[in-house]
Amino acid sequence: MKKEHTTPRKVILKKERLVTYVAALVAVLVIAVAVSWLLDNKFMQQIDKSSYQVVYLTNGQAYFGKLQNTGGEYLVMKEPYAAQSVAPKEGDTQASAATTTLLKVSQQVYGPQDSIAIKSDQVSFWQNLRSDSKVTAAIKQK
Repeated sequence: MKKEHTTPRKVILKKERLVTYVAALVAVLVIAVAVSWLLDNKFMQQIDKSSYQVVYLTNGQAYFGKLQNTGGEYLVMKEPYAAQSVAPKEGDTQASAATTTLLKVSQQVYGPQDSIAIKSDQVSFWQNLRSDSKVTAAIKQK
């Protein structure tokens, strides 16, 4: 059998071709990731920084305030409020049903700061609140 001899020029051409293929593959991957990221963010709901948001948790609890982010392990909310049901006082004939009030989280007895970090896997969903919503009006009054 005759052994084929590879010249240094052929080796260089093969290496150049391999580098070109790898560079093209990397470029295609970078473009695919960029397009995917852009499409995800284009259709994803954005935080309206001029309004308040509500975050509903998987346990049924809701927090109202200024949401700072929607990605990562924790969602951070500034100026959070929690809805609290207030039972009518005994003998109060005018208030026959329980009412709901907003309690600022920082005013709770244990004295937390005016923000809350919510584990993202505990969030059912979140929404921007309209400027004319009852919750927005109640927060602005406080």
